Amino acid sequence: MQKSENGLQCIVTGAAQKGMYFPWDSGTVCAVLTAGFCLLLAEAFPSVSYPWWGMAAAALLVQAVLFVAYQSDIGNWVVPVGIGLLLLLSLALNRWILPGFGTMANDFLTLLTEKNGKIYLDFAAADARCLPLAAAVSLLLVSLLFSRSAWSGRLVLALPVLLPCYGAMLLGLVPVGIGGGLLIAGAVLLMVRRTAAGEPLTGVPTQLILTVLCAVLCLLVGLSFRSGLDTDLMDAIQTRIHHQRYDSDTNSMPEGNLKNLPAWNKSDAPALEVTMEQPEKVYLRGQVYDTYTGTGWKTADTKDTAQYEDLFYWLHEADFYGQSQIGLAESYTDTAVPLSMTVQNLSACSAHGYYPYAVYGSETLEADRIGDTMLPPAESLSYLKGSVPEWYQIQRNLSTAQGRENIKTYLSKEQAYSDYLQTVDLQMTQDSWSVLQRQLKLDSQARTIGDIRTIIFDYLRENMTYDESVRTMNGSGDFLQYTLERSGHGYSVHYATAAVLMLRYMGVPARYVEGYFLSAEDAARYKAGEAITLTEENAHAWAEYYVSGVGFVPFEVTPGYIDDEELSLGGDSPDENTYRNNTRQFVEVEKPEEITEHKQDRFTFSLDTHYLLLLPLLLILLLAGYIFHRRRAFRKKLAAIDAADDREAIAMRYGYAVCLLRHSTANPPEGASEAAELNQKALFSTQEMTPEQRKDVDAYAMRVLDACKGSWTIWEKIRYRLWNCLY
Repeated sequence: MQKSENGLQCIVTGAAQKGMYFPWDSGTVCAVLTAGFCLLLAEAFPSVSYPWWGMAAAALLVQAVLFVAYQSDIGNWVVPVGIGLLLLLSLALNRWILPGFGTMANDFLTLLTEKNGKIYLDFAAADARCLPLAAAVSLLLVSLLFSRSAWSGRLVLALPVLLPCYGAMLLGLVPVGIGGGLLIAGAVLLMVRRTAAGEPLTGVPTQLILTVLCAVLCLLVGLSFRSGLDTDLMDAIQTRIHHQRYDSDTNSMPEGNLKNLPAWNKSDAPALEVTMEQPEKVYLRGQVYDTYTGTGWKTADTKDTAQYEDLFYWLHEADFYGQSQIGLAESYTDTAVPLSMTVQNLSACSAHGYYPYAVYGSETLEADRIGDTMLPPAESLSYLKGSVPEWYQIQRNLSTAQGRENIKTYLSKEQAYSDYLQTVDLQMTQDSWSVLQRQLKLDSQARTIGDIRTIIFDYLRENMTYDESVRTMNGSGDFLQYTLERSGHGYSVHYATAAVLMLRYMGVPARYVEGYFLSAEDAARYKAGEAITLTEENAHAWAEYYVSGVGFVPFEVTPGYIDDEELSLGGDSPDENTYRNNTRQFVEVEKPEEITEHKQDRFTFSLDTHYLLLLPLLLILLLAGYIFHRRRAFRKKLAAIDAADDREAIAMRYGYAVCLLRHSTANPPEGASEAAELNQKALFSTQEMTPEQRKDVDAYAMRVLDACKGSWTIWEKIRYRLWNCLY
């Protein structure tokens, strides 16, 4: 029966039949793979300052030497011996090699930080001066794998290098670029080379590898064209993915998307189930946004927030979280009265949690996250009484007790956090700044927070009309400009956006919030511990601004939601903080000395030389695994002989005896000529072979094995049994 060919084999075979030959060989494949790896190395590890082509040239020189070794029939020993020597070299030169690997690891951790916006502990032993030696060891190892893979035509040998590279590109940690393209091309050339050599790519493992590579190739091609795609299209795709993953059909939140904002069509579908120890008016923060784009709100890019990794590690080590800052501040004044609350998500967006403002404790917060806009999902939490926290009272209490040591420590953290907010939460577009400059017409004098609140209240009352059926701008341009200068109508989303940008214009750090609101009137209908169902009709958007020393507090400006409590908070802060108009001149704030000093304590991952004792153990495990693989293959061959018919069994058993004699100085035992004659009949005649003849050849093979064992030394017996697997 003719064996079926896969698609790649058919192409290559068809081309060969037409007289077409492929110009690449093992050296070409190896060169392509090496060049791609070096280019990707330069992208992933910025500390590698020397040119990639120098590394590639050195690697290719090593590979050329290896190819000579393969042609001399000693190539089978090159890879295991080479890997073993590299491990021993790393053990002997650990003082210079390990710090270099630490530097490379730190570079990669920086990429992870920029991608995920999370804190990753660096390696303390990192030293960029040791990087060349570490890179050299890495390239030697890669050269061994690539050369062996290219020579044998086995893609699986190169996968330990290729798959992590593909994964890093797919995750966006390193750009696809030319390096990624060369790595993909090298893998394809390697597969084609094997097929052209007459070795079909069959079997489940190979098909699986081909499938993975095809998927990776398609994804990488898509990523390479991503930068050329229309931004609106990409936003639409990401929004759709987010909706399918986290949102229900009843969710009415715009989720920061102000472009083509539909009418506010609230439903009575249940969204959250809340229980409170003391039911009261409450704002449940869902998603907090700190970046205004002109057409919507979003959280700051992780690549931009990564630069504040040290700051947030320092803050979180001291249990300082922006999400729970009000509760922390009040706890230091000895006036905190924690209450319990549970929030069960019924159909609201599940990407985040829903928290009251005065969260008490940080158990539910993520210590490794950079920034404080993310609220992780949590059902049970503690909070402090007051939906609109009495921040002015907290501030007064802090002011009167600022001589206490714990208050001093807290205020030093708060000052660093406040400096961070000055660089992040004053951000505006040029269009929105120009609009507010025209509309507000304010002079440059300093103003208290009470004056600023009054200005915003008065402007929105005189120039805006509440309308849940308002039409949006439905196109490009600045959302604030359309709302204030063209429409003049809107609902909570429009009011909150305007309030946040007005606060920022007047120098107050502010953010846009979407969540759910329970009024005092509705809360009064429930008893303590009774389940309260919040529907999509409770969905709401509002502004929040930062109060020095206390944290972010809600700022309600939407008609119908403003009550006497909100209006009464127009008094100035006790320390009479004042703000000046945003000049659009944002300067990076220097890190306090405390952060720089604390950074030395951050690095908990050290490269202890004692761990190097694990390298010999690893080498032993690898050796044991290789021996197990060879022994298993040998047993399969013996089983194949036993399962074969008489003719095939005679030929295979006699070939086994000949192989044994080649590795021994022993003379052929009795019955050699008879066994050779039976082998010739089995190979070339049509005469039927009998089971008795099969037994004769089997017996001859066992006599050969006994004779060989008698001529081998003890070390040869170990070698031929464990390494060569001859018996």
